[in-house]
Amino acid sequence: MPARQLLVKSRGCFYDDRGLQDRGESVSVSAKGNVDGTDSRTRSIRGRSPKISSEAWIAPTAVLTGGVEVAPGAVVMDGAVVTAESAPVTIGPNSIVMENAVVRGAGRHPTTIGSHTLLGPSTHVSGAVIGSECLIATHASVFNGSVLADGVLVAIGAIVHVGTVLGEGAAVPMQHIAVGDPVRIFPPDGASEVHRLVEQVGFTRTVFDHDTNDLTFRQSMAWLCATYSGALRRNGDDS
Repeated sequence: MPARQLLVKSRGCFYDDRGLQDRGESVSVSAKGNVDGTDSRTRSIRGRSPKISSEAWIAPTAVLTGGVEVAPGAVVMDGAVVTAESAPVTIGPNSIVMENAVVRGAGRHPTTIGSHTLLGPSTHVSGAVIGSECLIATHASVFNGSVLADGVLVAIGAIVHVGTVLGEGAAVPMQHIAVGDPVRIFPPDGASEVHRLVEQVGFTRTVFDHDTNDLTFRQSMAWLCATYSGALRRNGDDS
């Protein structure tokens, strides 16, 4: 039987050529995806491997790396990337990560997704805490250090910037930008004021724990890429 056919899903449980692997416990995926017996969807980072409930479903072209935990009933769709680069990622029960979304745990900011929350196609979530029964709609972004309570809506193309706190039931309209704690929500033409507020918070200080306010933009980018690429290369060497 070809390797790609060794994994099937029946009644919420994964089977491979050894039979039923698990009955609801959190386990590391061991389904065969490559001819060498490894799973092409998962990779270890810094000695940590994804742990996926047998009652979750991971699409064949999704990628999960590092200390990622996926709870029962959760779904990760095709093309999605869920990566615990330097902080863990937890996807709660019955939550959905749709096509081509990127979910990242980074630096000192783990990412936690509550239960029954949907991350729409091409969303970007990095180092954020998102509660239960939330919707992060198509092409929306939620950045490092943000905390979203239960029942929050981030509409299509909206942005929740670094360090922002959104209370229970809050909504960020389409293409709008939420920033700060207490939060302020700006329309797209308010981006210049958002830039000013983010500079006060310090983007690189929040995301990379390093203040670059005394550098020019080009100097800041040189430092950022040199530092970040080194970390990413080290992660890649761990696979």
